[in-house]
Amino acid sequence: MTALVLAVAAGCGWIAASGRPAGKPDAFVLRGHVAVPVAAGDTRPDGAACAATVPGVVAGAPVRVTGPDGKLMGTGSLGNGVIAHGADGSSCDFPFQIAGVHGGVDNYDIAVADQPPQRFPAKDLRENADAIIRISG
Repeated sequence: MTALVLAVAAGCGWIAASGRPAGKPDAFVLRGHVAVPVAAGDTRPDGAACAATVPGVVAGAPVRVTGPDGKLMGTGSLGNGVIAHGADGSSCDFPFQIAGVHGGVDNYDIAVADQPPQRFPAKDLRENADAIIRISG
């Protein structure tokens, strides 16, 4: 009878579970977008398709996340550009989402295509704040 109970417990994972760490996972999903200004007076509605005037900022362009020391922490790519109107004016926004970004740093540097990286506080990004990368047109 004891052997049967142990076999059932092992099959459910109870016996092996004690060897696993109890901490939270280190990786998280980083979300954000690249915002490139559009010409003043652009009348396209929010969500309309758009293209940026900055070379290399296109759907599929690489997004690299590194720590302050340059260590690669995650990679992804830009989605399709869409018009967005806000308090700061109108922009062509290219969304990105990068799963499995590693922790352990105070800041993240995010670079898109050949653009210089922009720095963001890790605490904000780990708490689901969007990384908004503003690029001049």
